[in-house]
Amino acid sequence: MKIEIKKDVEVCVWVPCHITCFFEIREHENALETGSRGAGLNLDVGVKTLVKLSKWDDVEVIGGNDVSRDVVERMLQSLGVKAKVEITHESIVPMGVGYGVSGATALGSAIALSVALGNAMTILQAGAIAHIVEVEHMTGLGDVIAQIHGGIEIRIKEGAPGIGLIDWIPYEQDLRVIAVTLKSISTKEMLELKREIINRSGFKALMKLLRRPSLEELMANAKEFAEDVGFIDEDLKELAKILVNEGAIGASVKKGVFYAVAREDKIGKLYDLLNEQLKGRQIVVCKISRCGPKLISAKTL
Repeated sequence: MKIEIKKDVEVCVWVPCHITCFFEIREHENALETGSRGAGLNLDVGVKTLVKLSKWDDVEVIGGNDVSRDVVERMLQSLGVKAKVEITHESIVPMGVGYGVSGATALGSAIALSVALGNAMTILQAGAIAHIVEVEHMTGLGDVIAQIHGGIEIRIKEGAPGIGLIDWIPYEQDLRVIAVTLKSISTKEMLELKREIINRSGFKALMKLLRRPSLEELMANAKEFAEDVGFIDEDLKELAKILVNEGAIGASVKKGVFYAVAREDKIGKLYDLLNEQLKGRQIVVCKISRCGPKLISAKTL
C-alpha cells in the first residue's frame, strides 16, 4: 500500500540510555545477524528524538546525526516515500562516551518516523533498520535490541531486534545507578583495537553470568571485563573498591563512563565520594528503565 503524506506531522519518541557492562563481538555476513552477546543496564535517563515530517518532491533529511539521518533515509527509500524530515535529538548525557546514545538516536528516529507515516513498521521492523545502520557505521552492536527491551538485560543471542534473543535479571525497585562521564572514546576504534581481548573476556563473563544470573555476578564480571580490556586504570580501580566498601553492589567502567549500582539509601554517600574524587565531572543518578521506547508529547522537546 502506497503511503501518502497529507499534512505535516511531528512525533517524539523517548529511548532509554544503555550501559553495556560487558560484551562479545559476534560477526556474520549479514548485518541483521551481526551483533553482540553480553549484558547491560537500561537507564531511565534517555534520549528524546523529535521527527518533523513534511510532504516533499524528493527525499531530504536534515538535523540529527550521521546515524539517525541514515536510518531515516533508508526507511523512506524502502517504503518508497518522498518527504522532508527534520530530526532533533535531546540528551543530558553526551554521545561517544558509553551511554548508548547513538543507538538511542537511531532507534528513536526509526520509531518516530514509522509513527509519523501512520505506523508503517512494527517496533521490531524499525529497530532492525536502526540496528543495521549502527553495525555498518560501527557505532554499536547491541544497544538497539537492549534498548527495545529495557531492564537489566542479558543478550544471549546476537542480532537485530527480531533475530537476537534477550533475557533479564530481576531487580528491586530501590536500585539506583550512579554514573560519571569521564571521556569520549570512539566505538569504532575500540572495536578495531581491542577485538581479541573483548571477545575473550566478554565470552568468559557471559558464561559466568548465565551460571549465576544475579546483579552481584553481573557487576563483578563487569569490573573484571573493564580491567581486561583496559577501560579502568589503577586510580579508578581503587575508587571502585572504595564505593563497594561504602555500600555499592559493584562499580566498573564502560568506555568513558564510570558507573556503580547501589540501593537508594546508599546513593547520597556515594554521590559525595564521587563528587569529591572526580571534581568537575558530570554525575548522573537514575533508576533502571523497566520499559523500552515510548511515545511522548512533542511539546516536551
